[in-house]
Amino acid sequence: MIKVGITEIDIGYEDKEYAREHCLEVMQEAYENGVELLVFPEMTLTGFTMMPACMWEAYRNGEIPESVSFFMENSRKYDMAMAFGYIEAFMADGSGEFDESRRKVFENKLAIVSGDEVIMDYAKIHPFSFSGEDRVYRAGSRICQANVKDLRLGGYICYDLRFPEIFSAARDSYDAILVIANWPEERVAQWEALLRARAIENQAYVIGVNRVGMGKRERYVPSSHIYDVYGNEMAERVSDRLLVAELDPAVIAGARKTFPQGRDRKNEFYMSIL
Repeated sequence: MIKVGITEIDIGYEDKEYAREHCLEVMQEAYENGVELLVFPEMTLTGFTMMPACMWEAYRNGEIPESVSFFMENSRKYDMAMAFGYIEAFMADGSGEFDESRRKVFENKLAIVSGDEVIMDYAKIHPFSFSGEDRVYRAGSRICQANVKDLRLGGYICYDLRFPEIFSAARDSYDAILVIANWPEERVAQWEALLRARAIENQAYVIGVNRVGMGKRERYVPSSHIYDVYGNEMAERVSDRLLVAELDPAVIAGARKTFPQGRDRKNEFYMSIL
């Protein structure tokens, strides 16, 4: 059993200090409520920006990226795993040596830290072309999993939610699906429907975390959820910025055994029709 906390915080837009203040406030609240995994929205300290050249971070000269360091420090302080998003830069030529003056490429990342350890490092596979994200961010190329206590987690970011293939491909490797997002108010009903669908079709918990407040132009409203294998809401509201739920991996194993739909998947056929 693990207690998961999901946030509904205003992270502002391209103002890291503003976002950090809101993150620190909810961390303390989560600690007081016994949370063991605390989840923040996509691009946690910057909001959804199309200016990665101004907001990027990188592993360079032996230094850990600013966001990773911030969440590691507080993961140690509160003895709590933390999931968050940030923008990571790489040398465009693939060089291992980081040169500030040369061209860089950027990825929209989801990380989970537990103390000083990065236990998930995922790059968004589907940049949101509708907003031009694909023109400024490189697509990721691998599915990621991590364990927090006994809970096996698969991690995804925002627009990935519209592509069920990458969720079902790793179904047997996770008990819970984590999706962090900056999903605007005008499409929030779709966000909630798709989260429920991923839970039902994969017989897994789904942890969906969205931001609130204003971005550059978009408005975001409270819509963070934890759904069970039947698409039922599990998260209980502690405050206007924190919801919690206790997740039990044994429940997932039991549900998959009682109603074993996974054994009827036809993986070879699915591959043949792509």
